[in-house]
Amino acid sequence: GGTITDINGNYSLDVRKGAKLKFSYIGYKEQVIEVGDPTVINVKMSEDSEVLDEVVVVGYGAQKKESLTGAVTVVSDKMIKDKGRWRIFKLKLIDARLYFVSIFVGLLTGLVAVPYHYLLQFFFNLRHDFFDSRPKWYWYIPLFLLMWGILVFVSWLVKKMPLITGGGIPQTRGVINGRVDYKHPFLELVAKFVGGILALSTGLSLGREGPSVQIGSYVGYLVSKWGRVLSGERKQLLAAGAGAGLAAAFAAPLASSLLVIESIERFDAPKTAITTLLAGVVAGGVASWIFPMNPYFHIDAIVPGMTFGGQVKLFLLLAAVISIFGKLFSITTLQVKRIYPAIKHPEYVKMLYLLFIAFLISMAEFNLTGGGEQFLLSQAMHPDTHILWIVGMMLLHLVFSIFSFSSGLPGGNFIPTLVTGGLLGQIVALIMVRQGLIAYENISYIMLICMSAFLVAVVRTPLTAIVLITEITGHLEVFYPSIVVGGLTYYFTEMLQIKPLNVTLYEDMIHSPAFKEEARYTLSVEVMSGSYLDGKIVDELRLPERCIIINVHRDRKDWTPKGQKLMPGDQVQIEMDSQDIEKLYEPLVSMANIY
Repeated sequence: GGTITDINGNYSLDVRKGAKLKFSYIGYKEQVIEVGDPTVINVKMSEDSEVLDEVVVVGYGAQKKESLTGAVTVVSDKMIKDKGRWRIFKLKLIDARLYFVSIFVGLLTGLVAVPYHYLLQFFFNLRHDFFDSRPKWYWYIPLFLLMWGILVFVSWLVKKMPLITGGGIPQTRGVINGRVDYKHPFLELVAKFVGGILALSTGLSLGREGPSVQIGSYVGYLVSKWGRVLSGERKQLLAAGAGAGLAAAFAAPLASSLLVIESIERFDAPKTAITTLLAGVVAGGVASWIFPMNPYFHIDAIVPGMTFGGQVKLFLLLAAVISIFGKLFSITTLQVKRIYPAIKHPEYVKMLYLLFIAFLISMAEFNLTGGGEQFLLSQAMHPDTHILWIVGMMLLHLVFSIFSFSSGLPGGNFIPTLVTGGLLGQIVALIMVRQGLIAYENISYIMLICMSAFLVAVVRTPLTAIVLITEITGHLEVFYPSIVVGGLTYYFTEMLQIKPLNVTLYEDMIHSPAFKEEARYTLSVEVMSGSYLDGKIVDELRLPERCIIINVHRDRKDWTPKGQKLMPGDQVQIEMDSQDIEKLYEPLVSMANIY
């Protein structure tokens, strides 16, 4: 009888005292040891270079030269290197295919998200014409009942499909991380599209950008599924679709790719940046084609004639005011959103309250409904000088936006946040006008800077906020001031310990009763050439605690991880505990990528 050692060289045998044990291994000298009193025998093998020279490795074992028959193929170092280069070249072709597919995702997202934007504008104009015509009082009753029925229907949709709630950015991040799965992507895409249009058509203060982002992620998911894209590449198409959704909403492809990096994937992966930018450019092109006139281009941004010291004081003042107000905004929004589900009223009664507020605002100041973007644009182009009236409108819009967003109906908070920041900037600017510090024509300049900075304070995406305002307005005059004020605001919000709103919403989502948390989750990563994982043996890898590689997908086949040497292009599936996925996502992805 005999035995073989395990991977660490350990073995065990039941033998009598005095028995002789022979130790042998290819390329090493045989050793014979007689069993004595010790129960543990450690053997150190010594290499036999003469025997090794006489061995030829074949595809099914090893043979001596003199006993070898059949064909022999000699594999040189050069052939191995050439094969490696060919594999890298094939991977580059696969990357090119991914980039092409991302362009297709951008086109499809544009063809879905742009009609979404168009229908929102259509229903907004329809409501505006109705309220502007001042019809007889009895005509308001059927419209009110119709809109009430619409809101009840949309709330029912959300109850049936919880993933379509709110803006959709936290859900998109969850899918990319591997924590959330779109089980019915096409139905949820249709529900998000229809639900978002219906909710905003009633006048609620919600944004179009969040649903556009999630709609894009659904498109990316469906394309990856129908196109049989590898799991490691699926997140790139999800991110590309999400970015294309924002690009379609604002015709701002650069800001859209930055949002994906800062708020959704929260990681600077080269493939993600490229695919998102390509998809965003295409979707933004579709949006510009359908909406050639961008109203933000009509906003003037005249720089006030101030000394350098005066500009420094102005920027510090704006950053301080915005940071404090941003903290109040974030705290209030989260508190109301958490209290709203606990209100002991049927859902149809809650919808009745919301619609009643929307109706009153529609009759008083119609442009404040639907997110308030039209009111912001009108004030930026022709600022009103009545400070108390602007303060009242800002507070009314703020309260209405918080309750609308807390309802959980499909709709984002991006545009309402921009509107709040812009109106806050207008109030500060009007005070400065009265003090003689700036001129009336400088108000819109202050408003644009505050829009960007307030977005930084609430969402904590400084690059997205700065580039977005510059991109949609075309004013480079606000670019550098936005960098300064945005940077100061970011620092002040760190001091005030303001948590990014989307991060808090994400954490609330994964801990909500509707979210069924699994004990273990799987993360798929693609090994890039030259990365840390490239060339590593799976058994020798030291991964974080309770992280296990469960599968290696290579050349359209699944391989057992044990003993596998990882190569560029491998799709590696890593299983981990659910509570660790957000903490380990970036480190594990970075091990497979190059930056």
